[in-house]
Amino acid sequence: MYSPEQLDTIRRLNDAARQSPGVTSCANVTQGFLALPDADCFKAVSAIVGFTKFDGDNDPYGEHDFGAVYRLASGEWSQERPSDGTAISETVFWKVDYYDNTLTYGSEAPWDAQQTTRVLTVMLASEY
Repeated sequence: MYSPEQLDTIRRLNDAARQSPGVTSCANVTQGFLALPDADCFKAVSAIVGFTKFDGDNDPYGEHDFGAVYRLASGEWSQERPSDGTAISETVFWKVDYYDNTLTYGSEAPWDAQQTTRVLTVMLASEY
């Protein structure tokens, strides 16, 4: 679909969009996410900004455009989905989408930062 160079650029731009929401991308959060306590919103966004857990399940095309973070029953936020039976009390998804600069259509060149506006959306998994 994309050349290796284009994919590398997309990945780098998506990482920047996630690491600097509202600066290198437009940031969008849902009503459900905003209904979380402020401390949880802050911790979830911090986990998203620091997200590194890309694998075949959440990043099959290598674009770094989707992920999930989890609030464990202990109140801790993690990018690792527990595999040991630890209870999850909330799952938050994040997604980077590519639009033209008018935010009307999808970008035809997501590797070109001059032609593409990235939109980072943060939502509760239950809102998906």
